[in-house]
Amino acid sequence: MSLFGNLLIVLGQLTRLAVEILELLIILRVLMSWVRVNPPLNRLTRLFYAVTEAIYRPVRAVMPVLLGGMDFTPLFALAGLYAIDRLLVSSIIRLGYQLSG
Repeated sequence: MSLFGNLLIVLGQLTRLAVEILELLIILRVLMSWVRVNPPLNRLTRLFYAVTEAIYRPVRAVMPVLLGGMDFTPLFALAGLYAIDRLLVSSIIRLGYQLSG
């Protein structure tokens, strides 16, 4: 078994986990935008906004606000994360399995 192959597999799986956590945070932020968040959850809300805003900022720089002010940034961010997972992360994991034999 190749050490480099195993390292790629672990790197790919950790990256996949990070992408899934980011997807979950985006979905939670969308749901929180629909309801009023209680003050005790304020720190948690700020954390969600800080993490997701780092993803939203580049998407908003490329994409203007469409359809009378509706914000489709979460949808495009999720699509981008899905593409990263399916194209990049899957390729890294597949290469790791090929190298590990």
